[in-house]
Amino acid sequence: APQPLVVRPAAEAASLAEAAPDASADNTRRSQPPAQAAGDGSLLWILLLALAGGLILNLMPCVLPVLSLKVLGVAQSGESRQRARNHALWYTAGVLVAFAAIGALVLALRAAGQAAGWGFQLQHPWFIAALVYLMFAVGLSLSGLFTLGGSAGQLGQNLAKRSGPSGDFFTGVLACVVASPCIAPFMGPALAYAFTAPPALAMLVFLALGLGLALPFLLIGFVPALAKRLPKPGAWMETFKHVMAFPMYLTAIWLLWVLGKQRGIDAMGLMLIGLTVLALGLWWFERSRWHSRRIGMVLGAVIALLALVPVWGVTRLPPPGAAVASEGTVAYSPQMLDRLRADNRVVFVNMTADWCVTCKANERNVLDRDKFRDTLKRVNAVYMRGDWTNVDPQISAFLDQHKAVGVPLYVVYGPGAPPRVLPTVLTQSVAEEALLRAAR
Repeated sequence: APQPLVVRPAAEAASLAEAAPDASADNTRRSQPPAQAAGDGSLLWILLLALAGGLILNLMPCVLPVLSLKVLGVAQSGESRQRARNHALWYTAGVLVAFAAIGALVLALRAAGQAAGWGFQLQHPWFIAALVYLMFAVGLSLSGLFTLGGSAGQLGQNLAKRSGPSGDFFTGVLACVVASPCIAPFMGPALAYAFTAPPALAMLVFLALGLGLALPFLLIGFVPALAKRLPKPGAWMETFKHVMAFPMYLTAIWLLWVLGKQRGIDAMGLMLIGLTVLALGLWWFERSRWHSRRIGMVLGAVIALLALVPVWGVTRLPPPGAAVASEGTVAYSPQMLDRLRADNRVVFVNMTADWCVTCKANERNVLDRDKFRDTLKRVNAVYMRGDWTNVDPQISAFLDQHKAVGVPLYVVYGPGAPPRVLPTVLTQSVAEEALLRAAR
């Protein structure tokens, strides 16, 4: 049976939640043992949280496809401890440089008064389109259509010497870029601290995140006992390399779907044309290179560059019309939220984005389940959803108001309790308990 709701005057309901709940503070308390809560303001504790968050990023689905490249590189260096260390160091350098660059950009944008959170770059169609091309090109290379860093003729030996460090560095940069759709446990409080701390301390946090992401491969490179557990180099690596192309293709397809959400089906069509032209150009370049045909190599490079024209076309497309909210879901607006709270309704706010892997996992495992919907009905709650796939100033303001570093953000409002921020990784029990408490 539905539980009775406590009806309070609108003025009293507003006064209960006059101050917005702090998402960073809530997540910090939830991610640390109670005995350590008193030290949540220390820089050392924040750096440890950042290191742990970066380490857990290695397990997130958005990073796994790129890590397959690193596994292959480490396996190839199995015959030499020095080569394994070089792989690890150059990979770590790429991760740290990329994290520092993203951190500097975020801090610069926020200092200029623009809202920018973790993963903000994925709101821009041109960046998504570039990632699609990149993942597709890496997949083609792993499939053997063309080689990265390989060469023929007189340039072969010189380029081979450079391909190792540059390839490892590039893989580290790529790992950081594709990690941006994910917020791992412990990352929330660390990033929230970084977005408000002085620039020097903020950069330390971003570097600690990068070090956590690179830590497994550093250990493999510098701990002989771990390196010995890796399989020995052999013919199996060629097959493994070909197999690892398919996660890259799947990642490109997922990014293509995100782009379709941002700019519609026409954007997906343009990108498919561009990917076909890119494959043609890379194939022609590789074919001409091995036959020492310079004119053909130039032509292949020109064709590959022409594949970038659809990226420009995508940026010219308008966003599709607002999607119709599904049954039982209310689109977020500050005015509607204020009205519902004035009516003493329980409101579950979900700030999400199509490119946010953590958001999609929570929706699949909790928010789209019948059990969650049944709980909403029990307490007569409103489910409000805000879509941050594209830039939305109102949602950005809501995130800033709650000191959230990005999406997902879940806030539960009720007439009998102040607003409550939920953890970034949801469970059915946490969501249900928050709704029931808000309805009391």
